[in-house]
Amino acid sequence: MAENQYYGTGRRKSSAARVFIKPGSGEIVIN
Repeated sequence: MAENQYYGTGRRKSSAARVFIKPGSGEIVIN
């Protein structure tokens, strides 16, 4: 994992959503 990176995992039924938020870059990646 990258430093200063927030990692959140949300599970819905059988599917999983991963959200990566990098502070400072203002970039949000949802895969």
